[in-house]
Amino acid sequence: MKILVRTAGLLGKHLPPGSEANRAELEVPEGSTPKSVMDRLGFPDGSYLVSLNGKAVTIAKRGEVELQDGDNLALMPPLKGG
Repeated sequence: MKILVRTAGLLGKHLPPGSEANRAELEVPEGSTPKSVMDRLGFPDGSYLVSLNGKAVTIAKRGEVELQDGDNLALMPPLKGG
C-alpha cells in the first residue's frame, strides 16, 4: 500500500533520495505503523510531533495505529520556544 510522508525542517534528510519538498510517497507493507515507518526511514530516537491524516498520534500509540492505503503521515521536530 502507498502512503504519503511529509517532514519539516531538517527531517527531510531521512526521506528516500529523489524526494522533493520534504515529501515522499512510500510503499509500505500491510500492518505498518507510524513507528515502523520512522524506523524504516532511520529516524533516531527522540521526541517528534506525529500526525496521521491531520490528527496527532501520541507516543504510546505510534506502534499500535495501523496505517491504511492513502494515509498522510506527517513527522515534525518538536516545537521549541519561550
